[in-house]
This record gives sequence, structure tokens and C-alpha cells, in this order.
Amino acid sequence: MKSSGAVREGPGRWEVEVPRSWWAWLGPQGGLLNALAAQAAADLVEDAAAPRATHAQFLRSPSEAPIEFVATLERAGRTSQFVTVRGIQEGTPVLLASFVFARSTDRSPVEQRVEAPEVPSPEDSLEIEFPLELVPFGQQFVIRYGSGGIPMAGSADSEMAYWFRLQPDVPADALVAIVLADVMPPGIYPLLTEPAPIVSAELSVHLHVDLAAQPVDDDVLVVQRNVSNGQGWCVDEADLWDRNGLLLAQSRQLRRVLNNDNGGDQGERVEDES
Repeated sequence: MKSSGAVREGPGRWEVEVPRSWWAWLGPQGGLLNALAAQAAADLVEDAAAPRATHAQFLRSPSEAPIEFVATLERAGRTSQFVTVRGIQEGTPVLLASFVFARSTDRSPVEQRVEAPEVPSPEDSLEIEFPLELVPFGQQFVIRYGSGGIPMAGSADSEMAYWFRLQPDVPADALVAIVLADVMPPGIYPLLTEPAPIVSAELSVHLHVDLAAQPVDDDVLVVQRNVSNGQGWCVDEADLWDRNGLLLAQSRQLRRVLNNDNGGDQGERVEDES
């Protein structure tokens, strides 16, 4: 994540000034923050161990000030290692994350029991752009429409399938997959006709393959669906696939839907009102 503004200050300690080009509407993109926390966590584990699960809680929307990521190795076993990371900005926690790193114990192929949706290949898909005034981080990717809903189209289809590839071209390793798990617009956006401020409260990601050892040097299909929404909250699920139908990762995310009159201008901090 060279363009993320991260500087390593020591084992498990990174300081980051997230550039505006990596912001979402109300603050730094949550998937990037989760990936930066994973990068700090990886400092403390053996090289053969790859991230397999992440769980991040976004305590508040960060400002433009530097964020310090501090990792702690909680337990190291023979095949798995557990690390927690705190993201702190100006003395205040903004992120709590936990990670499971594991090494492969055999060379058996991964058996998956779900199938990728049928969508056109990236070469046959229309290239699109996210509106930079709402999601500046969209400029970091080449995005192509696969199938499903379109944000703010007022449709009844809340499932979206888009192809993503970082630019400049970077293979999708484990850290990139963690970013991609949070790259899609909120699942209720196709149901809307105008933008609404929605912030992440919690994000869990499971990686099904060792992308640290075998990154995907190709476009990645991200399929996101809204599972439920109401009472000011929504829950989304996302799947990441390669073009051959291999399931790379899955995520589930809890988001808070803000009222337009209290969402604030772009960049304003959003405090937890609960």
C-alpha cells in the first residue's frame, strides 16, 4: 500500500497520514485502515503465516491527523497466531482490530461449496467511475460493471457485482483483498435516488486462500449484497472472486445510516451517538 502514506516506526508500530485520495465520503476508507492494521500486525508474526481472518471496529471517523497503529501479539501457536491492533489519533482510539494469521498445514486444494455469479469478463465489461466528490478513493482503481444494481438508481436490486483492479497495477495480495472487502458502495445505495451518509461500525473479513503466497495478478470480482436495513442500521455481505470462479475472501459489515441533516460536510468527524 505504497500510496497510503504509511511509515514504519518499529516492529508492529506504523504511523499513517491517509491522503485525501484514499478517503470515502466522511473519512479515510475503512478497508484501507483495516489493511494498514493488518500490515502492522504482520510485523509480529512469522513469515510463513498469512492473514486468514480480520475483525475491525471503527470507533469514530478519523480526521486528517496522523494515525498510529500499535500491534500486540496475543498468542503464538504452532499453526496460528493472534494479534490485536489499536489505531490511535491524537490520543483517542479510532480503530480496534484483531487478526488471525495461519500457515498452511498441507497442500490439499481448497474445496468451495459456493459458485461465482455469471458476469461478463473484465475485458467485456463497461469501465465506470465512482463520483470523486463522494468516494475519492475510487480513483485508486480501474472499475468495471459486471451485473446487478447501480448506486442511486432507485432500483429494487441491492446486489452489485463489479470488477476492480488497483492502479497503478498491483497484484491482489492479502492486504489488497482486505481493502477490496470494503470497496463497494453500501448495499442499500442502488435502492436510493440520492446519496446518504453511511459509516462503517464493524467489518469482518475471512480469506479462503493464501493470497500472501499466491496473489491474484488480475481483476477481482467484488459481489456485494444488502442483507438487511432499518432502524438506522444496515448489514452487507461481500464476496471476492477471481475470473476462474475461485472464492478469495468474504466479508460482513455493519453500517450506520445517518440522517442527511446530521451527516455533516465531507471530512467532518462523525462521533458515535450510541
